[in-house]
Amino acid sequence: MEGNVGPAPPGKHLHVRLTDERGAIYDHITEYLKVAGKAPDWYWRTVGRLEGQEEENMEELLASAFEAGAYLAHASPPELAFQWVTEQECERERRANEQQGEKDDQRQRDRSALSHYA
Repeated sequence: MEGNVGPAPPGKHLHVRLTDERGAIYDHITEYLKVAGKAPDWYWRTVGRLEGQEEENMEELLASAFEAGAYLAHASPPELAFQWVTEQECERERRANEQQGEKDDQRQRDRSALSHYA
């Protein structure tokens, strides 16, 4: 799919997702920085200094940089999916992800508790 997916429809913003859930955006961000002639090392050191202080803001910063890079790229790899969403759709997705994270955390705690007796 071409990276430049057109202007935002009214009331929507862009989500860019990896089609492989095991993938990570970090390699893509590094590539976007290199293509733009930026120093990825400087960027990642700066992000590293933010880690632990405002983790939620750091994740938002990374996700926004990734989506902006994907949107502006002339060609996007097939592992990226583009979707224009409304704020309501975005909030539903955020809540679903939070609930899934809570379920995963509970499963991990259950496994840890069970492994104590194994």
